[in-house]
Amino acid sequence: MKAPEAFVRHLAENNYHPRSDAHSNAVCLAILDDLIEHCPAFAERARAGEIVAKLNHTVRVNYQDWNIDLAVGPPPGSPVPPSNGLIGFEIPATVEMALEAKAIMTEHGKARRNRLRDLQAFHGYAHSYNEKTIAVGTVAVNVSRVFWSPTRSTDDITEHHNIETLGKTTIELFRGLPLRHTPAEGPGFEAVSLLVVDFDNLRKNPDLPYGAPRAEDPRLVTGTPAPRTGDPMHYATMIRRICTAYEDRWQRRTR
Repeated sequence: MKAPEAFVRHLAENNYHPRSDAHSNAVCLAILDDLIEHCPAFAERARAGEIVAKLNHTVRVNYQDWNIDLAVGPPPGSPVPPSNGLIGFEIPATVEMALEAKAIMTEHGKARRNRLRDLQAFHGYAHSYNEKTIAVGTVAVNVSRVFWSPTRSTDDITEHHNIETLGKTTIELFRGLPLRHTPAEGPGFEAVSLLVVDFDNLRKNPDLPYGAPRAEDPRLVTGTPAPRTGDPMHYATMIRRICTAYEDRWQRRTR
C-alpha cells in the first residue's frame, strides 16, 4: 500500500499550507492508485472506462452543497477506456464512492473536534445522496512537538509540550466514528483510516528565528499511537473495506 508513504513524500517536497487543498489532493490520488492496484473489481471498471474520478466535486443533496474531495462513479456518457490505462478524470454522472481527506497538523484541541464534525456530516450527506454510496474518511494526525503554520509570523512557532497525550487522545476521538458494512446497519462510514505523521513544516518558514528547532524530514509513524495492522482504522484495513463494499454494491450491477 503506497498512499501513506506517498503522503509523507508530498509533505517533504511541498510542505503544508492550511489554506491549500494540495495535501488532500495528494492523499486522494495516492488512495486511488492503491484501489486500482489492490481492488480487481474497481480496477476492471476503471480501465474499461465504466467509472471515472473527480477531485473537489460538489453535488446538491437535500438543497445543500456536498463537497467531496474525491468522487468516483460512472461517466456522464458512454464508457471510454482512459488514455492513461488506469482511470479517467471527469465529473461522474453519479457518486458511487466518496472520499473525505482531513488533516490535523497543529492546535489539536480545537481542530480535531471541527474535523470530527466535518466527517460526521460527510457520511450523512453520502447516504442521503444514496444509501449505497461508499463513504470513506481518512485523517492525517501530526504528532510533531513543534509546527510552523504559514498563516502565522515567521517567529510564531507552535510548541506541543504534551504531544504524546494530544496525539493519543486525538486518535481515540476519531475512533468514535461509526463504521458500517451494509446500509441496513444505519449511519456510518464504510471505511476510515488514521495516518500518523511527525512533521514540523519548518522548511516552509522563510526566516526561522535564532534558536528555533532545526527542520526535520517528515516521517510516517507506525508505532504508538498509530493504528497497527489489523486495526479497523489502519490504512490497509480501509482499502480492504472499500474493495469489499465496492464489489458487493457496484460490481455486480454490471454482470
